[in-house]
Amino acid sequence: MPIRGYIIEKYNTMTNAYTCNRLVQEASALDMNLQIVGIHDTAVSPHGVINHGKILEPVDFVINRYKWGREKDAINALATRSYNPLTAYNIYINKFEQVRRLHSKAFLIPKYLLGTSRLPFSSIVEQLGLPFVGKGLESSMGEEIVCIRDKASYEELSLNYPSSKEWLFEEFISESYGRDLRFYSIRGEAVACMQRTSQGDFRANVALGASVKPSPVTSGIRTIAADIYEQTGLDFLGIDLLFGREKPYFCEINVMPGLEGIEKASGINVAGKIIETIQSDFT
Repeated sequence: MPIRGYIIEKYNTMTNAYTCNRLVQEASALDMNLQIVGIHDTAVSPHGVINHGKILEPVDFVINRYKWGREKDAINALATRSYNPLTAYNIYINKFEQVRRLHSKAFLIPKYLLGTSRLPFSSIVEQLGLPFVGKGLESSMGEEIVCIRDKASYEELSLNYPSSKEWLFEEFISESYGRDLRFYSIRGEAVACMQRTSQGDFRANVALGASVKPSPVTSGIRTIAADIYEQTGLDFLGIDLLFGREKPYFCEINVMPGLEGIEKASGINVAGKIIETIQSDFT
């Protein structure tokens, strides 16, 4: 019997989704059966998990690529193994949990505050300086990442989002304006690294048009990969670092990172390494 798995995504059909298609392609090359299961095409009933009118069968593994809700948890229950493990995945989708829990001698953590947009502007400036950055706790691809340059831009948070919404406020790392490092870690081994550079935006997300180029995997990056794996147990990670004067600053980890930028920048078959790692767990 071939090894069988599900990728949990937004929809069953992810036609233009580079990462999903690459994982399915590499699984097929190893005679593994990997099916995309879309949350918006799925319902959970007393009889089981139903996708497009059919009960989903148990499988060997799932790959988590959807953050929200309980349906993903029900699909995970059908699998022998989850990548990334569900408990850790549910913790580390949250940016506050990341800065609260993670540490390494090879990076610095920016000064931060957790709070809502009802915090007095002056009290945030006193702690973090100006400008500072506001991050939505579970945002992706540069969304809900804002640079607060003055009181007027801070007040826009209350206008554009519910006042109950929590934000991770962080000091602005000026040395890293418009650029950062993203490396891919597989079980604590850094397998590829790239620099992302944006023109005219402090964020350096590929989804926002940043350019990419290969960057070396340094001893510091290898230390960070090993430290974060030891602390989280997350198998597959994108780890983002900001440039600093003495050491890099921790930006965030991505528990469902895209592969297009890192594969094209590095020339490394990261999708193949992921699937080979999963296959090795069942052989």
